Amino acid sequence: MRKAVVLALLLLASGLAGFVAYQFISTDSAAARPAPAFELPDLDGTPRPSAEWDGDIRIVNFWATWCPPCIREIPLLVEIQEEYRDRGVTVIGIAVDETEAVAEFAADFDFNYPVVVGQEDAMNLAQAYAENFIGLPFTAFVDREGRIRHVHTGEIHRPELEEILAGLL
Repeated sequence: MRKAVVLALLLLASGLAGFVAYQFISTDSAAARPAPAFELPDLDGTPRPSAEWDGDIRIVNFWATWCPPCIREIPLLVEIQEEYRDRGVTVIGIAVDETEAVAEFAADFDFNYPVVVGQEDAMNLAQAYAENFIGLPFTAFVDREGRIRHVHTGEIHRPELEEILAGLL
């Protein structure tokens, strides 16, 4: 029952985020805030600690299989990972979903970046990344020193993503 309520709230929040397409670029004080550490399982069930990507510029994308704008972002994130990998950029997908659903979904996509999964843990992590978290998708940009520099709520597009990345490279 609790999962159903959380899922319903996520659907509502995701829909609102999609309609609003609100973008929040963090202020100077928020930009200095350290990204929260985490450890979530990947699709094979292997725990993946955030420290694994220390020193990289991280594009941390919170998404779900039932979220249309989230799904539309995936091809762009795959392209960005391919294009920027050699410059120390890592896309990390954090699925706010059930592992089985994400594993089935991933079979149809050619992810070239790590995908970790959580339900309540991923929601708590989303709240830690964006204090004003309103729904999915949202993407946090973390600099090489591990500080959250930008948070984008709603579907992100290439021009916005590249502009933010340019300021971090």
